[in-house]
Amino acid sequence: MINLNILKKIKRTREKDKRFFKTGIRSDRNEKVENWPVSIFKKIFKNIKNHEFTSYYNTGELSELETKIAKYFKIKNNNFIINHGGDGVIKEFLLINYRRSMKVLLNANNYGMYKVYFKGLNIKFFEVPYKINLNDKNLFYLDKSYLYKKIKKSHIFFFTNPNVVSNFDLNLKEMNNLCKKYPHKLFFIDESYNGFGQISFINLAKKYKNIFIMRSITKSLGLASARVGFLIGHEKSIQPFKALQTPYPISLFSGKCLKFFIENKKLVNYYNSKVAKGREFFCKELKRKKYRINNGKGLSILIYFNSKPDLNKKYKLLLKNKIYTKIVNVNSKTFIRVTCAPVQIMKKILKYF
Repeated sequence: MINLNILKKIKRTREKDKRFFKTGIRSDRNEKVENWPVSIFKKIFKNIKNHEFTSYYNTGELSELETKIAKYFKIKNNNFIINHGGDGVIKEFLLINYRRSMKVLLNANNYGMYKVYFKGLNIKFFEVPYKINLNDKNLFYLDKSYLYKKIKKSHIFFFTNPNVVSNFDLNLKEMNNLCKKYPHKLFFIDESYNGFGQISFINLAKKYKNIFIMRSITKSLGLASARVGFLIGHEKSIQPFKALQTPYPISLFSGKCLKFFIENKKLVNYYNSKVAKGREFFCKELKRKKYRINNGKGLSILIYFNSKPDLNKKYKLLLKNKIYTKIVNVNSKTFIRVTCAPVQIMKKILKYF
């Protein structure tokens, strides 16, 4: 049973957004740095009929959208559900699979809401740490010995791939072996950052009943405010989630935007490839300037500074010029995290390094 007394004690806060959206570069939140042209949204919304604003989402259009989503992910309609962003997917997955004395495993330096849910549900969790080598090509690598030790004691392994730290943790063969070796454990793969050059484990979800894939349109489609997430899995594993899915799991506006972008997949892929090129350009130039970089081949990179005063000085310089970045701590080391964008934007950031 969920302990309501624990939930009552948890205090949540909402940070006020003070960024300058017109003139600033928002490289701090792992969202799309550059705006989609407003002409796209004018095109999307101009054909909305009056009754669509006040009536429920047309079920025929919703079914058509679900078919397009399935085609986009190369799965079947009964292999997924829609939820309210990645947050909704994570929370519902935990609630459906919740049990007393639950223990879960999570790769470290992850999305903060995982720990919020674990704490709220009184779930004991182990974090798989990342080892650090400042002289290596990439600075971090997953402690796999810890992973294989603790997975034996865990009910669910939550694994984000890629993540801010790495895209090289587990390959397809390793994940396949884990699913096969532990058929009674669940594997929840957070692929929110998919779309920037990394592998996907979706095909394993067609093969095994104990692995689930989470996707969202926040990063890959650059639509953070739409709040749409997907849980993908084997047909039989998804059925309980289908049974509890709300009749209208997506809003009119989110649905219209999603439909446009999955129908224009080439537009999305082209932009994401530009982001990947911008990331590689930025890393190459920073290394040429003798900075130590962790490039996890995802949406953002980490820049290491030998001293905190130097890091804070650089962070404040960027902030003064309305370039928004984030200070993060990994293994007691402090970094500036920069969300990447196409080359022309990364050049503007590079001027201050």
